[in-house]
Amino acid sequence: MSGVPVTVVGVAGAPLERAFDVIAPIDLASIFKGHGPLPGVRGVRGQSGDWDHVGAQRVVELTDGNEAPERITHFEPPGYFAYSVGPFSGPMNRLVERADGEWWFARATGGTEITWTYTFIPRPRMGAVVRFVVKPMWKAYARRVLSRALRVVEQS
Repeated sequence: MSGVPVTVVGVAGAPLERAFDVIAPIDLASIFKGHGPLPGVRGVRGQSGDWDHVGAQRVVELTDGNEAPERITHFEPPGYFAYSVGPFSGPMNRLVERADGEWWFARATGGTEITWTYTFIPRPRMGAVVRFVVKPMWKAYARRVLSRALRVVEQS
């Protein structure tokens, strides 16, 4: 089973460089508030220095008590960064091996177009559950997360 991508797009009323510089190291707890059964982010721990280079790592702590390690896999300011999350603890671990996140930033009329894709890599035989159950819930969650991130950029 290939990955199950979820993509959301928005425009921040801010220059490209500022949008990238705010979102790449953003406080996850300020934008991941939870949605339905999906938990929010309580914080991070064990971060290996600044969140601005390939190989940087941390553990994301979720509001339901679960957690997942996260690692930057690509970092190309001001246009792109990517990361890998997992393995997850808790129920998500039964469904997915990991998730890969990617953020693209492009100049747009009035600011910066931001595209965020979060691709779930399902465990064997879990592809349909991820595609038809997790993906729709995550899409609604991702829209809210991106909306909060855009507000943080515009207020910076």
